[in-house]
Order: sequence, then structure tokens, then C-alpha cells
Amino acid sequence: MRTCPNCSAAVGNDVRFCPECGKRLDFGQSTVSYAPSFEEEEDVSVTSGGGMNGAALIELDQVEGTVGRRMHDVGEEVVTVGRGPESSIRLDDVTVSREHAEVMRGDSGFRIRDAGSLNGTYVNRVRVDSVDLRNGDEIQIGRYRFKFVVT
Repeated sequence: MRTCPNCSAAVGNDVRFCPECGKRLDFGQSTVSYAPSFEEEEDVSVTSGGGMNGAALIELDQVEGTVGRRMHDVGEEVVTVGRGPESSIRLDDVTVSREHAEVMRGDSGFRIRDAGSLNGTYVNRVRVDSVDLRNGDEIQIGRYRFKFVVT
């Protein structure tokens, strides 16, 4: 058994994502290099908003059928996703709740939170209540799939 470096939950050796927090578990299988951050650098990135200008959700093909590719800007503090007419990103399908999820922008980046939906919100194929988003994460809301991209 290994532990998740993000939330310290116990995870199996063959698991690629933490079942508790949804963080990708690389454990030396990645070719990406890691550079440790120091106290001074962390303070600078937090005060400048993490160096992120904005983000977008790129709509991929639906799980069943296709809808074409659309890009949804995540530029506001809170972007709501749902079937309801008041949603910032409106997804017209019965598998999507009226108020399904929220993407929030914070000092350290972006976070997605399920808003009590019936079918759940998935990040990298793991059902989540709330999780920090990273560049390239795959989000599934009902039959819709998105790729989270930091711009």
C-alpha cells in the first residue's frame, strides 16, 4: 500500500488516481521533472494569483454521441455548471442537474465543487465532492466531458 502525497489516504499499488481527493498518482512513472518550491517563492505566487490569468473548459465528445467542440471561459470567481437557465455553462441534458457543479477561482488556483447533483461530478474518472483542478484534468458532468486548460 502507498499513500497519496496530497491527502495521505491509503491507495493500492495499481491505482493511478487517489480515490479520496482525485489527485493523479505518478510515483516516479512520469518524465516531468520536479523542482521544490521554497518559502519565498510560495509567497510571491500566492500574492500574484498563482501566475494564472484564466482557464477554460474545452468540451470533448459526449460519452454517448457528439456535440462538437466548444470552449467555455472560466474567467469569473465562480462559474456555475448545470441544466438550469441561470447557469454560466448551460448543459441541456437530463443527466445534468439544474445546479450541478461550480468551478471556483482562488488564490492557489481553480477548484471544482459538486453542488449536490444526482449523477455526480467526476475528475479524471473519480467521483468528487470538491477537488483542486490541474491543467489537463478531465471533468465529466452527466454525459458531457471537458478538459480543464489553464490559459
